[in-house]
Amino acid sequence: MRLVLQIGDASQARTMSVPIQERIVVGRGGAGDGEAPDLDFSPFNAASLGMSRHHAVFTYRDDTLYIEDLNSTNGTRINGYTIPPQRSYRLRNGDELEFGSLRVSVRVMRVPLA
Repeated sequence: MRLVLQIGDASQARTMSVPIQERIVVGRGGAGDGEAPDLDFSPFNAASLGMSRHHAVFTYRDDTLYIEDLNSTNGTRINGYTIPPQRSYRLRNGDELEFGSLRVSVRVMRVPLA
């Protein structure tokens, strides 16, 4: 299983694919700022788009992907709906997240066994 993230608007989107783990913290890094997030969105202009250093966390349990805001400064939205922090929300393929103003489309892909 892989988490596939399409980052940015459709006209200039970039794709990131990572193996699914039980817990994946997303945010932006910075020199000397403590522990880095599991997925660092700094290359996608995350700081100027309002993404916190530890913004949100993807969790995967019972064959389902969830997102939880980690009390970020500028919030997390699912399909335009602002989610309260510290609560898990189920994600579906194609859902659009916003971490601050950074847009990310989410998909889970099953990788066939070789």
